[in-house]
Amino acid sequence: MRVLIVPELYRPDDATANGTLNDAVVWVEEWLDIDPNIHVYWLLAPPEVANYDPEYVLADRDRVTLVAAEPFMHGRDHQGAFTESGYSETQFEALRDAIYDRLGYVDVVIDQLRRGRADLYKWLLALDGHRVEHPEPFDVVVNVHDLQLPFKYANTGWRNRFQRETEISDAVLADGMWFKADIDVEGMAEFGTEFMRESVVEWALDAAIRTGSPIDFSAFDEEYADEPRWLHIAGSIWDKKQVGTVMGIAERLYDRFGIRTVMTSMSTIPAEYAEKPWIETHSKASRKEFEAALRKGDICVSATEYETLARTWFEQAGSGQVLVARDQPWIYDAIPRDYRLAGDIDELPDLAVWAVEHWDEAVAESKRMLEHAKEIRDPERSGQRTYDDMARRVEEKVETDDPTADDNDELVGRALAEFDGEVSLDELNEATAEFTPHGDPILSGKCALSELVFALRRRGYADTGNPGTPVFESEND
Repeated sequence: MRVLIVPELYRPDDATANGTLNDAVVWVEEWLDIDPNIHVYWLLAPPEVANYDPEYVLADRDRVTLVAAEPFMHGRDHQGAFTESGYSETQFEALRDAIYDRLGYVDVVIDQLRRGRADLYKWLLALDGHRVEHPEPFDVVVNVHDLQLPFKYANTGWRNRFQRETEISDAVLADGMWFKADIDVEGMAEFGTEFMRESVVEWALDAAIRTGSPIDFSAFDEEYADEPRWLHIAGSIWDKKQVGTVMGIAERLYDRFGIRTVMTSMSTIPAEYAEKPWIETHSKASRKEFEAALRKGDICVSATEYETLARTWFEQAGSGQVLVARDQPWIYDAIPRDYRLAGDIDELPDLAVWAVEHWDEAVAESKRMLEHAKEIRDPERSGQRTYDDMARRVEEKVETDDPTADDNDELVGRALAEFDGEVSLDELNEATAEFTPHGDPILSGKCALSELVFALRRRGYADTGNPGTPVFESEND
């Protein structure tokens, strides 16, 4: 099985700061363990553009290929408004060069972009040579992240009802959907049925997969301090995060208990915070600086208006920081509904004080919450669930392909007899020239690349997952 995965980088200059990419890296790692023959293609901005090492996305492994190309609107004004808007010509050309020009192919596309899916379908079908009335060679699965629901983007002027409705309709009409968070499932059901038939939306949602946002909590040292000394404020300085409220809590904890604050942010921390002597700040923090703050911090506060299964606060909790959280619908996708340290935004200061004054009880409650989150966000479960969905799709396509529709399957079978248990797609294509009426390789005539792949799979051949031109081995030997 060959998979193309396209994450949205909503922070286009810092790939590793995107929870969307972090989720996908965990999936790929799990898929590689589950299936020794899977091959994964990434479509990402080049490392020098998005500030990451290929090793971070596992592209130092034989079964992972990084297809690097500058995304749509890169370097233009308002590029941040277009990180999920579709595909550039450069990206399409890169997919052709890295995959199809080598007689590679994809079985499943995991597409997180809200726009451009129609063009992606068209381009990949054209590269395959797909013919009318034949099974489509791949499925496009929509990876839904942060569905544009009204309460999420109330202050973003370039998102409106049109954006939401087109995102929902494009997702519902795709081959499948993966949801990171239940709140987006509920939102699609509510707002999708405002303009689409309820039965259509329900049908699509019934087949959808809940992926969670997997976190490997074993990577974090869950050690709690005997008493709190540091509040850790992490993440972007965005309006929705209510940083002013959190800083008010920080000041109260310092004035009352002498608890200092360490701040780590991907953006520049305002001078009004950086200049305070009791705050240690790390603007544009590296992963190393963030991880050091994870070890230092003892307590953290989430006052945000909305998230889609946030990652940072749970990495903090997994590092032994007691989490005080704002009572918002999104948090209950990952924490118990009776979590004692959750409250309205005006209750958060008192909750933080209570946690410090009743530290042992607060630690016990945070531990209980974390055990719940570990189950929800288990990487192995998420990896298996997503892999099973992809594998089912591939199997169903082979079953629906009709080998009697023309002579192509028979010609491939005759050419395959020339090989002993192993064949690459380019070798097989060349070998068919001996049997075609026109005397040229079969792909030079009316035959799609996917027809060769389906013919091999029907005969018990499996893709070995190698880089470059795919090699198939017989599983019957």
